[in-house]
Amino acid sequence: LHLADMALRKRKTTTIDLHRAALRYLHHLAQVTVPTAHPLVGATLAGIRREVDDPLPHQKTALTCDKLTEVVDTISGSDLASLRDRAILLLGFAGAFRRSELAALMVKDVNIDEDAMHIRLSRSKGDPKRRGTLIGIPRGVTRNCPVRAYEKWLKAADLNTGAVFRRVWSPPKNKMASSPTLRRPKIGPSPLSDRAIADIIQKWCGVTGLEADFSGHSLRRGAISTGAKDGYDLLELKRFSRHKSL
Repeated sequence: LHLADMALRKRKTTTIDLHRAALRYLHHLAQVTVPTAHPLVGATLAGIRREVDDPLPHQKTALTCDKLTEVVDTISGSDLASLRDRAILLLGFAGAFRRSELAALMVKDVNIDEDAMHIRLSRSKGDPKRRGTLIGIPRGVTRNCPVRAYEKWLKAADLNTGAVFRRVWSPPKNKMASSPTLRRPKIGPSPLSDRAIADIIQKWCGVTGLEADFSGHSLRRGAISTGAKDGYDLLELKRFSRHKSL
């Protein structure tokens, strides 16, 4: 009845499916019979889809942990742009960040100790009242530790204030043999746009040879998909990804 009522109120079929999943999960927690598994519920949903005829939403490919490792291992350079891009990919995945959150990240928002980095998001899609969100990312032990990648980028770029992720300008080739000042890459004062973050993700997925529709949302989607595969429940994933609902 609840699902049918949602259809009468013109809710999208994707929203109805989410409510069905939530009901199933809550009944599992209560260790009672799951009503959404009944054949009549499936038949009702099939009828709703036929009636509403919603086009299936196009979802971008998730950049899961195994794929991310492939991509990051491809970025082997020690130049500024490579260090920045490694930090974007690893940090974006570890914190399930939206591309807009990565673009808006400021140096003052990040504190690091010997165990972890602590990031305060002053604004986010999931925080419309701007109360701020604190995210902790533990220091890892592998070569792809997001904390170390962030530290390497900040040190190489000599950033102490302002935006974390910025544009890097390489000198023109005809000036490479000139003075050391002209050979040195320049870092812009303004943050990268969220579109630029998406372009970086797509670029390196392409360089790696991954054939799929990756986007700025692929890191966040990949982090959530990896968590689900590793056995984390919906409530844990909701807290991790700062979703209002899953």
